[in-house]
Amino acid sequence: MNWLKLICSVLIVGLGFLAKAQELTPKATIPTNAELLRVDNFGKLYLVGLNEISLLDPAGKFIVRNSNKLYGDISDLDASNGLELLLFFKDLSQIIFLDNQLAEKGKELSLEEIGFDQVTLACTSHGLGVWLFDQTRFELTRIDQNGKFTSKSGNLMQVLGFAPQPNFMRENNNWVYLNDPKRGILVFDNFGAYYKTIPIFGVDYFQIKENRIFHSKDQYYISFDTKELKSDTLFKFEEKNNGVFITKNQINILNNKELNLFEHKR
Repeated sequence: MNWLKLICSVLIVGLGFLAKAQELTPKATIPTNAELLRVDNFGKLYLVGLNEISLLDPAGKFIVRNSNKLYGDISDLDASNGLELLLFFKDLSQIIFLDNQLAEKGKELSLEEIGFDQVTLACTSHGLGVWLFDQTRFELTRIDQNGKFTSKSGNLMQVLGFAPQPNFMRENNNWVYLNDPKRGILVFDNFGAYYKTIPIFGVDYFQIKENRIFHSKDQYYISFDTKELKSDTLFKFEEKNNGVFITKNQINILNNKELNLFEHKR
């Protein structure tokens, strides 16, 4: 099995909230052709491929599936709030909101209709808001679900002194984290004002837990302490993975053929 190829090079050392973990035990293997893995705040798992989403419970048991071919391929699923998911279709500039059973909530949000030319990233925000990054304006904008503007960063090329090229974005505790693989993770407050840059480079996605940012880079899974500005290498992989996310007492790893679940024993 592919989970045998996972090498624990540094086993949960310095992980903070998982610091007492003693070993990593295989729990389940789910065959899948999904390209993205996402997790929510309840520990549920979401497998995303092309225009389809599969929802699994924390143990990997299938719950429900959603497939919508009207808007093309799914660019991102933000499951930060497991009661209301944000589904982003970049090619057609559309956002759809889903409930906790993957059913659509209300009507879709057309970004072109509210004046956006080229939104490349979207994520959920507190208070039923949405953050957008417009690549032509180099602007971070917060809107409500009706498309009404609430906050703007202004042109970030003027603010930062360079043109950001982000590939991933999330809000956590009213801070917005915009990932630019070459420049680092750019952090903004809930008004869109630039605050700082976290020196993490060359990554495609991340997960924030308390004061730590977890991410994959090359063959390694790394924890970065944003207070101490220190990295800990948690795992080394023998093969490429498509996503690694931590949930309660579990680490979930997606590769090209399957989703592998590992249990923490403390």
